[in-house]
Amino acid sequence: MFEKFSFDLRIVGLNGKNMRLRIPKLSKEIDVSKSRFSVKSSSISITMKKKSDGNWDDIKEKKSILETKEKDDDEEKAKDKDPSSSLMDMMKDMYNSGDDNMKKMIAQSWMKSQEEKDKKKEK
Repeated sequence: MFEKFSFDLRIVGLNGKNMRLRIPKLSKEIDVSKSRFSVKSSSISITMKKKSDGNWDDIKEKKSILETKEKDDDEEKAKDKDPSSSLMDMMKDMYNSGDDNMKKMIAQSWMKSQEEKDKKKEK
């Protein structure tokens, strides 16, 4: 099946197996009405007609170097972040979005943990 910016080839029941070749984001738009496939005894040929003239560097859409760098930076920051800080962030979100009963329970738990910390310091 061809679409403007993607294609999906499904082979069902070949030697008892189902196979699929899918490219969800092509690098350029194709002319769906002029794109086709042909099945031969030992192969399948896929022909996609480009909507506009020009060369394709790659069949798949590539993300820009800047987008990739930002994603890598975000992942690196997440690795460096203190694990307990993510727990604190979650607790803050729960407190801010919770009802009065939820806020009361969180406040009591926090107070209890602080008291236990103080007891350990005294020893």
